[in-house]
Amino acid sequence: MLAGNDPAVFVLVPVHNRREITRRFIACLTEQTYSPLQIIVIDDGSSDGTADMVKQAAPRAQIIRGDGTWWWSGSMQRGYEWLLRQAPAAEDVVLLANDDIAFEPDFLEQGVNALADSAGVLLGARLSSPDSGAVLESGVHADMRRFKFRAARSEAEIDCLPTRALFLRWGDMRRLGGFHPRLLPQYWADYEYTLRARRLGLRCVTDAKVSIRANMDTTGEHDLDALTGWRLMRALFSVRTPLNPLYRTSFVLLASPWIWKPVNVLNVWCRAAFRIVWQGVFRLSFPRKTQGAV
Repeated sequence: MLAGNDPAVFVLVPVHNRREITRRFIACLTEQTYSPLQIIVIDDGSSDGTADMVKQAAPRAQIIRGDGTWWWSGSMQRGYEWLLRQAPAAEDVVLLANDDIAFEPDFLEQGVNALADSAGVLLGARLSSPDSGAVLESGVHADMRRFKFRAARSEAEIDCLPTRALFLRWGDMRRLGGFHPRLLPQYWADYEYTLRARRLGLRCVTDAKVSIRANMDTTGEHDLDALTGWRLMRALFSVRTPLNPLYRTSFVLLASPWIWKPVNVLNVWCRAAFRIVWQGVFRLSFPRKTQGAV
């Protein structure tokens, strides 16, 4: 249990036109046992009344309004700039979060307790199944030589973390700096951010007591496998897909060791070209016969 002089917790959460999902997230925050709490909602151009709902549910929440073009990185950058103006104490805690998660009333308390036991860490909440409680995700191992990412088998293997719910001290966040809204507006930004932290000597960790449940159906990611022709091209180069070769290239240039940058950039564009030619052109020209066709 935390004692006096507890650090403040600042929660940065980007939202856009998901009022009911955001409502459930805010409800989880208002039920927390940890009280030194400031909620910062970055509402990137919602037209469904999300901001008004937040004000009713959490009157003390700070709302930063965007125009719908910020995406995740731009929203987090505005939250980071807001924190810079507030000048929190170095030991205060920032939680970077998505609004499509749920957690228990002691979530913030457990997160702050876990940070208190270690210096120079980024603490990622473990993702658990809402049905069975089994751990679905607890850190990522990045093989930048082969440009492959898999679930870490141990804490020592964790190279990067998703930011569904990521705790860090403000002093460490200020040292890390901001985000890259133009180069990585949505996908890959969390891995770049946490890999950057590793290069600066911070550790990426998880804790069994710090757990969330997530709605895996709310991602904006496109399923490209069924698309061909121009529809494939539009989807492949959309902000909404992690397969976008432009943003994957940005990620490589920002996060890959110098020795692997050329081969990883080549890897990205060879994969994109193969998908465009095989799936986008060949399958369009020679569509599969439907079942039962003569």
